[in-house]
Amino acid sequence: MADRPQGTTQEPGRMPAADRPSDTREQVRDRGAQVQERAQEMGAQVRDWAQEKGSQIKEGAQEAMQQVGTSVSQLADKSRETVGQIKEGAQEAMQQVGTSVSQLADKSRETIGQLEEGLEDRIRSKPLQSVLIAAGVGMLLGLIWKR
Repeated sequence: MADRPQGTTQEPGRMPAADRPSDTREQVRDRGAQVQERAQEMGAQVRDWAQEKGSQIKEGAQEAMQQVGTSVSQLADKSRETVGQIKEGAQEAMQQVGTSVSQLADKSRETIGQLEEGLEDRIRSKPLQSVLIAAGVGMLLGLIWKR
């Protein structure tokens, strides 16, 4: 009995139970099953995490799109308002220009009328001088025209 280590009850010529090939295969199978189960659990966790992150990204993108839509809508409203103000300003300016042109035309007609009356009065008061001036201007224009 001194040949055998203490605490073992194996028969001479037999392998210990842990060293038997069938037990080792079972242990390997069990360990493989455990690894496979753990891998499936981790895969499920990764899938759940990815779905959660995908949902978060989708929600963030939807919020961003909604904000962009709101901003574009506000910009369009502001643009319409600005265009309306520009249009009103242009219409007012055109009215002012029209009024100014009308007033200028009236003053021009009045001034021309006054000049015409003054010229007629002068011609009536000095007819000979008026005829000689007109003849001189006519000769001068004739000379210039010939050149």
